[in-house]
Amino acid sequence: MASLLLRPIIRVILPIINKVHAVVLGIKPLEGSSIICVEVRRHRGCSIRLEDGCVVRRGDPVIKLHLNSDWIAKRWRSSSESGMRGFPRGLIYYFRDGLQLLAAEVAGGKYNGIVAVYGWTAFHVQAGRLGFQVIDLPDTLRIKLARLHIAALMQSHHVPWLRRHATFRSPLTVKAVWLSRAELLRIHGPIP
Repeated sequence: MASLLLRPIIRVILPIINKVHAVVLGIKPLEGSSIICVEVRRHRGCSIRLEDGCVVRRGDPVIKLHLNSDWIAKRWRSSSESGMRGFPRGLIYYFRDGLQLLAAEVAGGKYNGIVAVYGWTAFHVQAGRLGFQVIDLPDTLRIKLARLHIAALMQSHHVPWLRRHATFRSPLTVKAVWLSRAELLRIHGPIP
């Protein structure tokens, strides 16, 4: 019963929260046709040593990756108009395309000085297939709130994966995914 009441509230409030969140943090889409939004920021956590030897230190410029909710809503609407209402299929391919666009922008000098890109996601297995290093997050209040926010986003976008992998007894697992600048360019960058 509570979940039936919560869904309409989430659908109304979440887009407002996302817009405010995007404005306050400076989150911008790569381009209109990309599933990825970027937030350029300074790393605030402990130093992280990535598998390729890159060390991300406190204060280093990094790009935090976000899902483009407007892109998802547009794809969801277009699929419902065609009679196949649902979350866009082939999400990993859209991410790969977005990472290729980001790598081209990094190679072109748009994000000079960034050391790495990262995100917090429930799609960490898929991110690993795209070259990201997956790192467990501590069980803090901040991470619990992020998990709640990500689950609400997934529920509002009707992500079918959520119903299969997260239940009341086994909550959504959110992990950090990291990719150094060098690996981003090597894996997803333009071919020289």
